[in-house]
Amino acid sequence: MSSNLDSQVQRNTKGKQLEKDGKILEAMVLYEANIYENFEGSFPYRRLAILYRKKKLWAEEIRVLEKAVFVFDSLIPTERNDVQPKLQDFIMALSKAQVKIPKFK
Repeated sequence: MSSNLDSQVQRNTKGKQLEKDGKILEAMVLYEANIYENFEGSFPYRRLAILYRKKKLWAEEIRVLEKAVFVFDSLIPTERNDVQPKLQDFIMALSKAQVKIPKFK
């Protein structure tokens, strides 16, 4: 478990550096790998949501935020004090993002 966490943290660190170097798509690939693995920290979800929003890829932003809500909701039973506030932030961001998608009837 810890080696997986170590590699996830390394991906976040590398992604952050890639963003600074202007290699946004490469950073996004690393963040996507982390959220695919249900990373239990907010960083890759926040960064991906922001990057997709900047590209006006609303459905992708919503997908990332929905995943964040799922992951942080599953962490509620843990002893972590940061889970509830982060979950509420992601729920709020998700509701804001959802109004950008036109509803088809």
